[in-house]
Amino acid sequence: MENKSGRNVDKSANTKTILIVEDSIVVVKLLSLSFVGKGFKVLTAGDGFEALEIAIKNDIDLIITDLNMPQMDGITLLKNLKENEDTKNIPVILMSSMKPGADEIKNCFAFLQKPFKESELLKISQKALNID
Repeated sequence: MENKSGRNVDKSANTKTILIVEDSIVVVKLLSLSFVGKGFKVLTAGDGFEALEIAIKNDIDLIITDLNMPQMDGITLLKNLKENEDTKNIPVILMSSMKPGADEIKNCFAFLQKPFKESELLKISQKALNID
């Protein structure tokens, strides 16, 4: 697999990088612990602007983002990611306690309504990352 610099990179299951975008510190810690415990590398962002910058500068394999955040919400982040050549192919999982309209989430890999089970998020994440 080639990364953004064109170098070949072996991205086995335990070296996949997940970006968690969430303004709740408690949710960030819970999700981070869960994914790190499964062998993933985890980066975090508190809003969409920070997430977009991280996604452009790093080799991200999956983005899990909250819908409602200050500065830039998840829908706007998704739109910006899909319009950027470096980030358009990163799968995005949106999560929220409120269900958005179908048009708003048509470009995301999946939508999870809060509260959800950790096992459900892990299963969807593995599918997005093509991990059995």
